[in-house]
Amino acid sequence: MSRKHVIVTGAAGGIGTQMVHDLLERDYDVTALDAVPERLEALQAGAPREVLTIAADVTDSAAVEAAVAQAVERHGAPYGLLNIAGDNRLKPLEEISDEDWRYLLDVNLTATFYMCRAVMPRMQRGARVVNTSSIFGIRGCANDAGYAAAKAGVVGLTRALATDYGPKGITVNCVAPVVVLTERVRKMPAEHLEEQLSHIPLGRFSQPTDVTRTFLFLLSDDGGFYTGQTFSPNGGDTMP
Repeated sequence: MSRKHVIVTGAAGGIGTQMVHDLLERDYDVTALDAVPERLEALQAGAPREVLTIAADVTDSAAVEAAVAQAVERHGAPYGLLNIAGDNRLKPLEEISDEDWRYLLDVNLTATFYMCRAVMPRMQRGARVVNTSSIFGIRGCANDAGYAAAKAGVVGLTRALATDYGPKGITVNCVAPVVVLTERVRKMPAEHLEEQLSHIPLGRFSQPTDVTRTFLFLLSDDGGFYTGQTFSPNGGDTMP
């Protein structure tokens, strides 16, 4: 039997690297997209077996189309699309420039749209799409209007695509984690992290594996009857 093919964006970041390793361990074929070639080289070097790595800017629609075409030519129709690429710029409203705003929407929301538009028409019945939002897209966050708006948009996009593609047997869900302790997050201001930790009853931030386990569930047979949903591994952050 051929392996199921999964495309992962942001594949060489903290969550993405863990996701790629988890998928390879479960015998999926993986296409890994990331904007930084050097990070992809490191990802391939540390992987337990071959990964198709493609350096692509997922905010560029032409680059997305070319990358997806290459992935399909190598591994066939995708079973899964995991949109993990994203970024943040913490700034109060009055300091958010036009460029900041466009960047945050492009890398978090528009890139997700471009990937879905390129991949989903190539998928067969039973395929799975999982997008990445954030706890901040659910409850907001101080000094984070652009990121929160983009991540809330991912939730809306997910619901719309789940409605469109449900009759075709393709599920579309969203994962909205609390702060994940990646290398990028560890560089954030200490006061911001302390304030966010105060929201979490379990008293810790999430690890990449807390997030990837949620993705894996939604790819599995057990996750086959969920669509249009937002799953939030958050340690109790959003309890009333």
